[in-house]
This record gives sequence, structure tokens and C-alpha cells, in this order.
Amino acid sequence: MRQKIDADYIHKLNKDFHDQEEAFNYDARMGATYDNKSQQRTIKELESVLGHTLPKGGVVVDVASGTGNLAVKLAATNWYQQVIGVDISERSLEVAHKNAHLMNTQIKTIVSDMTILPFDDNSVDLVVGCAFLHHLPEPKKFMKELLRILKPGGEFVFIGEPTTHGGQLIDIIKKPLVLINNTRRYFSKQHQRQMRWDHANIDVHDFNQQDAEQLLCGFNTPKIITEGFLSPIIDQGLMTPIRSVLSETSMIKPLFLYINRGLYWCDITIFNYVIPKFWRVSLKLSGEKPL
Repeated sequence: MRQKIDADYIHKLNKDFHDQEEAFNYDARMGATYDNKSQQRTIKELESVLGHTLPKGGVVVDVASGTGNLAVKLAATNWYQQVIGVDISERSLEVAHKNAHLMNTQIKTIVSDMTILPFDDNSVDLVVGCAFLHHLPEPKKFMKELLRILKPGGEFVFIGEPTTHGGQLIDIIKKPLVLINNTRRYFSKQHQRQMRWDHANIDVHDFNQQDAEQLLCGFNTPKIITEGFLSPIIDQGLMTPIRSVLSETSMIKPLFLYINRGLYWCDITIFNYVIPKFWRVSLKLSGEKPL
């Protein structure tokens, strides 16, 4: 993890980037869908990290909720008294409400940079999050806030964080397509209106074994899981840059789905066993606040 950073600059950059870019492009670029099958896959993934079925009832907070990938799907289960999405990007949360409508459910949203989580002490039953810790200026301080707001015995589960070596492999794979996309944008008639983002200060961190262990200090039953090799490398390194320039209705979208399924099968049957733990790509964490 990076140590000395300008927190105010990173907050502003992330807010602008997610308001002006990701709010409108994230779901299509990442292939996010809002239906029963995607809901079941999401719940299965969260439960595999926790090691048991999701706790039901009470208040759930989806931190850095973005366009609502986790919050919407959990709200649609009707298992909880309230599901709240918290994010720095107001426009992303507006999209989250639209996605909730697609699944005939509702979520509450709060705009916050999450430096101080907008909840009382010991007030939240479950916290979830996807691919957000690497955007935060100070993830260790965030984890202390997490301890504060969770009820005793309350749990958290985070998925989709980059490992150090996994992130490096993805960067190598996607460099040619990123260059092609940048060239295409430069010659586009609209290139004058497209901002050049400082991505080194949007994706601020990646995590090794020691980093992950430090994040879990103070939690009971801490779990550190690293998964995925071929599937996330090909998806994030090749398919995501391609999706960023294709229409959401492109005929290639179903092909990508089948390719991902095949690569995922290779990961769960082969690569999750033979690739060293922190050479895998996706870091997942969970833990419980002590009673």
C-alpha cells in the first residue's frame, strides 16, 4: 500500500471521475447485470468469503456502493430491514436507484467520502463492499471506522480488491488495448471534451499478504481469500477495454459471457490450486466485530 498521499486530491479526483465517467459507463464496461441469476451469483460469492450463509435482518451498508451492484441485489432479497448504499459519487447513486427499479426494489443512499462513516456507533449489522478499498486514501483508518459502526458480532465482507502481483499482470496485458483506446479517443471528434484522468491517484493501492493482515487487525474470525487468475486477467486486461468501446447491445457480449465461464472453470479447477496465493488476482476479506 502507498503510504504518503494527498487525501484531499484523491477524494476530489475519485468524485469527479465517478461522477463524470463511471456513473454512466461502469455497468456496461464491467458487464454488470441486474436479474435473478446475477443476484444468486453475487450472494454465493459473498457467502463463500464469509464461510456461511449471509446473516439476515437488520441494517446492511454497501460502502462505496457506486451504481449499486451489491446493495440492489441484497435489497431485492427482502431479507433486511434496510439496505443503504454509501458513495462519494452522487451521480453513481442516482444510477443505483435506477438499477434498484430494474429489480423492483428500493435502497437508501447517502453521499459521503467515507473518511468518517455516516452512522452511529454499534448501529450496523452487516457491511459489504466491492472493489473500493484500493480507491481510498487511508484504508487502515477506514477499517477502524468499520469497527466503530458495526454492532458487536456484526460482520463485513469485501470482494474484488487487487493483489499486488495480480494487478501488475493485468496492467501488462491491457497496455496494448489501452494504447489503442487512447489513440482512438485522440482522433475522435469528441476528444476535446474527454478528460485525461490521473489513474495513478484513482486506483491508489494494491494489497499483499502483510497489507491484508493489517487491514483485519481487531476483527474476529478474519478471512483472507485470493482467487482467480485467467478469468480476471483476461476479463480486466482484454475484455473490459474492449467493452469500453462497444455498445452494450453488441453481439459480442454473449460471447464474452461464455468465455468468462470457461476461464472461471479453469480457475476453480486448476489455477486456484497451482498459482501462489498472492499471484492470484482477486483479494476478498471478511471478519467479525468482537462481542
